Order: sequence, then C-alpha cells, then structure tokens
Amino acid sequence: MAHTEPWSKFDNMKTYIALIVAAGLFLGCGKTSVQPASQQFNELPAAVQKTARAQAPNAEIVNVASRTENGMQIYDIQFHTESGTPTVSVAADGKLVNSDFAKTASGLERALASPGATGTKFSSLPEKAQKTIKQHAPDAEITDVTRQEKDGRVFYEVGFMDKGTKSTLRVAEDGQLIQDLQKQ
Repeated sequence: MAHTEPWSKFDNMKTYIALIVAAGLFLGCGKTSVQPASQQFNELPAAVQKTARAQAPNAEIVNVASRTENGMQIYDIQFHTESGTPTVSVAADGKLVNSDFAKTASGLERALASPGATGTKFSSLPEKAQKTIKQHAPDAEITDVTRQEKDGRVFYEVGFMDKGTKSTLRVAEDGQLIQDLQKQ
C-alpha cells in the first residue's frame, strides 16, 4: 500500500475549488444584463437614441459601447431580436454609420409597421417614459406595451392589470402623459 502525503489530498481539494470558482466566474460573466444596457442607452445623446430606435423600434437593448474612429465619437448599440443580436453604429450627431439590420425602413414603411406594434419591452422604453409609467401605476402589473406613432410623434400604450381590472395608459417617448389610466 502506497503512502500518500497528507497535503496531497489538500492540494487536490484546492485544485477542485479553484476549478469550481473559475467555472462560476466564466458562466456568470457571460450573462448580459438588460437593465444596465437600457440605462446606458438612456444616457446617450438624443440624436443617437432616435437613430437607433428608428432601426429597431421594439427591440430590446442588450449592450451599449462607445469608441472613437477617425476623431469621431461612435456609439455601438446591440439589440436582441427574434433573429439574433444585430448592432447599429451611430455617430454622436445621430448619423447612422453602420447597421446589421437588412435595411433601414423608410418613413412610409415605419409608418405602416409601427402603429400597433406589440411586444415592446418595458426596459427598452426611454427612461422618461418608464418614469412616468411607474409614477402613475406603481403597483400595477404591466400586461403589454404597444408602440404607436401619430403625426410623427411616438408614444406608448401600456396595458395594466390591477386588482382584476384592466386599464391602459398612454405616454409619449419624452415622458409626457398623453392619457391617464383608463379602466376598461
């Protein structure tokens, strides 16, 4: 029977613990948090936000990064869509530099597609709109968010369920309340 040193078991245990910690860090770092990305997006210049939203009005924002290219500040915004995670690159002045989307929707296509577009994530709404919604219905469960556009103005119709009663609220993207809670 071979004699083993008492610390050889200890060394093996340290190795296992180190591997478990490394695996945990590796798996944990791969997750993307939408909340910080949404907050970062809301801190971008208004022109950048407008251009990015025109590319993906209902998509959830998963990452925001900035870089300097040829002396110009560029913002890279990555979205989550049903077909993947496309990125748009927008200059600080709002000019579209690059887009992974197949094509930019024309004004007419956006006007035809946007009204009634459901499935908008609350976290993808502009920060001012989120704040207004939370102020007017802090305890209500959000059932759906619909992006609308009328006369060139974007607003969100938010459906709620509160104590068994359905109601809606309309808020402009700048946070202005358009229609207070209406029970249905």
